[in-house]
Amino acid sequence: MKNYDIVINHRGIVDLNVINYILHELKGYIKHKVKNKIIRKRIYTLSVECLENIYKHSDLNTKKDSLTLNYPPRFIIEKITDDYIIHIGNIILNSNINTVLAKIETLNKLNQDEINELYKNSLSDGKISSKGGAGLGLIVMAKTTGQKIKYDFEKINDKFSYFAMQLVVKSDYLI
Repeated sequence: MKNYDIVINHRGIVDLNVINYILHELKGYIKHKVKNKIIRKRIYTLSVECLENIYKHSDLNTKKDSLTLNYPPRFIIEKITDDYIIHIGNIILNSNINTVLAKIETLNKLNQDEINELYKNSLSDGKISSKGGAGLGLIVMAKTTGQKIKYDFEKINDKFSYFAMQLVVKSDYLI
């Protein structure tokens, strides 16, 4: 029996057409291959949030830039045994690292009840950022996965770094 499968493997520019295509392919996969409805919903929800994160928060997302060719945005879902691992990556400004790092570290220190409370408070706050988000993306990711968010920053140059994040959907986490 096969214990490993690549569900989605996208490396390159992420625009609305790419997002629609990936989500369409993912729907077909999870409909036929993922029996548990809760797991299907988690995989799809995380995928939407991750793709939106790449689309809205990449600080360099153009086909014409050599950095993007060498460090392309990525969105990968793999299945290992019964768990799903979502990998994303994109270029961010070095000046944004501390903000992202602080948000993830804060979320990783919270338990599930605290994350749920933070989610409710953020919903009621409703402030929209300059990039069009309400700051809910990482909170939704932490809430949905129920696992710690793994991340890494690889310095590219004095201006940019490559931000990679990994989310796990465990088949036995059904709370």
